[in-house]
Amino acid sequence: MSEDEVKPSTRTVDRALSLFANVLSGSNRNSLSEIARAVDLSPATASRLLATLMAHGLIARSEDGNYGAGPRMKQLAAEALRDDPLYELAGPHLDQLAESTQETASLGSAVGDDEVLYLRQVSPDAQLVRAGGWTGRTIPRHDTAMGQALSGEVLAGGYAISSREENEVDAVAVPVFGHRGTILGVISISAPRYRTSYDDLERFGRLLLVHAAQMSEALGAKLSDLRQRGFFPV
Repeated sequence: MSEDEVKPSTRTVDRALSLFANVLSGSNRNSLSEIARAVDLSPATASRLLATLMAHGLIARSEDGNYGAGPRMKQLAAEALRDDPLYELAGPHLDQLAESTQETASLGSAVGDDEVLYLRQVSPDAQLVRAGGWTGRTIPRHDTAMGQALSGEVLAGGYAISSREENEVDAVAVPVFGHRGTILGVISISAPRYRTSYDDLERFGRLLLVHAAQMSEALGAKLSDLRQRGFFPV
């Protein structure tokens, strides 16, 4: 097959993947016109590609005409997360952290070199104002507590702290390690700044250290080795 014959099909796949990613990454279900505009396609082209993705169950169209994840996509995502030991392990720890702090507890992992993905979040029912709703979304690694913790940049206390001006949220994060001593992900507590003091952040940090240490040990990490590297101070 010649290079000229390959290019059109490659371009079609590229367009379909861009469209697919846009549908899944939106915080809300999007209309055809919004999706087409976001990926710089004509509505007709976007409609054809969406129809193909729908035929495979990867996306679905709601009664109001907007698009979101389809049943096959949800199944694949669930299977992928079920096979992730960190994701499965984190559930009870996030539940306990949210209960003890009455704030949002999160699990994050790296996406490339520049972003952090929120894999899982638990928010307390009692709080009307929460720093949650970020599952499946990404934030920059730079200048965020989760990003700093993923890079191993923690304070003497063993945790990273950030205060994001744009959304008035304070956060504390601690890395979770695997059996080879590498950082697999981070757990964090985030809370609205108006009700969070520095003493609160330090308390959150100490709680996170306990749970991150337990998770790391469960994943095969040696805490004695990690303490020699400056993590999980006694």
